[in-house]
Amino acid sequence: MQYVDFLRRVPLFAELEEDELEQLAGTVREHHYRKNVTIFHIDDPGNAMFIIKNGLVKVTIEDEAGREMIIRMLYSTDFFGDMALVDGLPRSATVTTQESSDVLIIHREQFLHIALQYPKILLNMAGVLSRRLRASDELIRSLAFFDVYGKVARVLLTLAMDKGRATDEGTVIDLRLTQQELAELAGMSRETMTRTLRAFQRAGVVRVESGVITILSFEMLRREMRVI
Repeated sequence: MQYVDFLRRVPLFAELEEDELEQLAGTVREHHYRKNVTIFHIDDPGNAMFIIKNGLVKVTIEDEAGREMIIRMLYSTDFFGDMALVDGLPRSATVTTQESSDVLIIHREQFLHIALQYPKILLNMAGVLSRRLRASDELIRSLAFFDVYGKVARVLLTLAMDKGRATDEGTVIDLRLTQQELAELAGMSRETMTRTLRAFQRAGVVRVESGVITILSFEMLRREMRVI
């Protein structure tokens, strides 16, 4: 059945049997979003979860002045909107495509019907939510206690762990994020991000070419993550 092989790769559903995956696959629908399209806004009703089949999206929040901060980037097999399936509350963040993306959608009633039949889905979801909470704790710690070098180091290390590609020269982060987007991930201005990346380049920590970042020294980056 269509989507079964893909759903097997999604951590939330990895432990399901073939017939269980087939039942789940029968509930999803696919939607294509162009680049820079908002999938949902903060405070929108939460009536479905989304799984990225291919593409890249960003999860953001805003302050009252409209300044945006990127909480996380999500990639193929990642999912979002799942909190609303559990608590039924409005969306807690805004999600926007960074590139053309194909997304699978599962509505709340269908998800809960299947999850109650197969409790392992809920156990897996609890694990995912726990990891996200830990990541949020790390983000808060970074914003509260790291200097600008530590904040940028945390962002680069996170991106490298999520989507880095090992090469002979170093670990390549080929997401082609703008420096404004990197700044929003780190909770700083674009100008500060630009200065910090230049300092890292001069020190031989990273190389930046045409939007592609290569991490040359993980050890030096980790040393920057010190509490001020």
